[in-house]
Order: sequence, then structure tokens, then C-alpha cells
Amino acid sequence: MSNKFANIFSQRHLAVDEILNSLYKRMFLLANTEKNSHYYKKQLKIFRIGKEMSDYYSQLRMVFSELQAELQGDYEIRPDNVYQEGNHTCQALIGRLVDEIVLPGSRIIGSEHIKDLYERSQKGESCLLLVEHYSNFDYPIIFRFFENDPLLGQDVARSLIPIQGMKLSDKESVTSAFTHSYSTIVIYPSRSIDSVRDPDKKAEIRKISTPINHAAMRELTDRKYHGQMILVFPSGTRYRPWDPESKKGVREIFTYLKSFENILFLGINGNIMKPHQSDDMNADVKAIEEDLVILTASPVIKGKEFRKERIAQTPEGEDSKQFVVDQVMVELEKIHNSTEKIRIREMKN
Repeated sequence: MSNKFANIFSQRHLAVDEILNSLYKRMFLLANTEKNSHYYKKQLKIFRIGKEMSDYYSQLRMVFSELQAELQGDYEIRPDNVYQEGNHTCQALIGRLVDEIVLPGSRIIGSEHIKDLYERSQKGESCLLLVEHYSNFDYPIIFRFFENDPLLGQDVARSLIPIQGMKLSDKESVTSAFTHSYSTIVIYPSRSIDSVRDPDKKAEIRKISTPINHAAMRELTDRKYHGQMILVFPSGTRYRPWDPESKKGVREIFTYLKSFENILFLGINGNIMKPHQSDDMNADVKAIEEDLVILTASPVIKGKEFRKERIAQTPEGEDSKQFVVDQVMVELEKIHNSTEKIRIREMKN
């Protein structure tokens, strides 16, 4: 987005904002008159919510234009370019937007466990965060919360490397500017390959995906032993309530469990950017709204022990690898359900 367009957008936003403010003041006066006051109070509440959502979307669009101007890197996905460096200026811009949208009381529960994981990574141990996934804004929130937490801070946040699917790196997507702002390792997601029915087309895709994914695993192996924590969303996609399969863990997560010494589960409660039912990621950003967001970290566990115990529990006849991955999702669900009770109680107060 050019600076000229950004200036035009800004001017138009100010004009619209003046109109909305004028309407809001008029409705406020009507809500405080005796006649039909109950009706206008209800309309005022609806109007206020809509105005806040409009304001947040406008802020997001303005941040997006600044990110586009700042991001000048090489983001083509190739085997020699699977690791992509983040931009600290962009991270600060997005962080301030997160601060603006999340409600007071948003926080991390169990930051001492994240600190423990980080300290292990600094000793050269491989460390993995397995995280719930509800929104394309999950990672910016995680990064900002780590930065803001007094026990963690910027060094811990910058030690994170999420594994990111190619779809989020699509330059045509609004979300791409946000994903390019953070250091990441890019893979070709198995869900995208498995969804292709035509065998010839699938074979062509594998010619592209296999070298990329092999390069990504080599990059991951190097970085996990040099002080960086790898973050993975085991569902491989954000959860969409109308698609139960979107909350199922992908079988490839078993490989991660085999190759990491230390594992931490991270639950996410609250969502400022809910998925749009069209599955259009660009449509997600239009529904941005404030929410109380709580991240909950489990104590660090040993990957080998978790894997061994869950394999032993696999029912006869079932795929042991998929069963172990399913147990990862069970652990995340337990954390989520426990924290949601706290969050709902706090939202009512």
C-alpha cells in the first residue's frame, strides 16, 4: 500500500469518524430523554459496539499500510529461503495494536513455566511449544504478551520461532504483512497436500513441497539447539466451530514429539479476530474486536516420556502416532476448559 493511498485512507477515516461521533452524540441525547429512552439505550449499546469494531478495523488497516511500507524483504518460499527474519519495527507497531484491543486483565498464567523452558533452551536443549490455534492473530498476541510479561520480556519473545504454513505467507493476503513481521520457518502444510484429490496434481505439488519441507526441517534442527524455542500449532490450522476437523491434531506432530527434549503446552482463551465462515483470511480482519485474552502455560515435560506413556495407552488396532497427537489436543483442551471458567467469571465482573 503506497503512502499516498495511506494518506487518502486516513483523511477518509477522519471524515467518517466525525460523522460517527456526531451520530453517537445525537443517540446519547435521545437515550437520555423520557420518551422511548429504553429503545434508544438499547440502540446506543449496539451502536457503541459497532463503532468500536469499526475503529479497531480502521486502526488495523492503518497499521497494515505502515507494515507494507516497512517490509522490503525476500518472502518468496524456496528451499534456500525457508527461514525468514522478522522486523523489530513492525513487531512494535503490531504490539501497540494488540495492547489497544485486548481488554484489561489479559495476561499469561504460568509465565514461570515459559521462563523455565527458555532457560533450558539457552543451555542448548531443544524446546517446543505446542499451542492452541483460534485466530490469525494468535502469534502476534503471544509475542506481545511475552514481551510485556515482567518475568519474560523481549529476549524470550524474540527467541520464539513459529512454524508457519505457506498460505499465511501469500503476498496477496492481508495477514501476510503481519506474519512477515516475525521470524519464522515456513513449511508446505500437509493439510494442503492431503486435500488434493487428483493424483497427478498431488504429485506435482510434492515436487515443490518436499524440498521446501526438508529444508525447513534442517533449519529447525539447527536453530532448536542454538537458543531458540520452536512454536507449533498442532492442529495445523485455526479452529473453526463449523468444521470439527479443524481442531484435530495433524499426524506429523508425532515427529516433533520425537525430536524435542522439552515440551510446553500453551492454551489460548479469548479471540480478537474470529475466523470468517467463508474461510477467507482477508475477511477475518474485518471482524476484529476487543476481548479478554489469557494465555496459560503448562509445566515443562519431557517429550520422550510423554510419547512413551501415550503409545502404551494406545487402544489395540489404532494408529499409535495419531493417538499420541490426539492426546496432545486433549492436554490443550484441558488447559483451555480450566482457564475459560476463570475468563468467563472475570468478564462478568
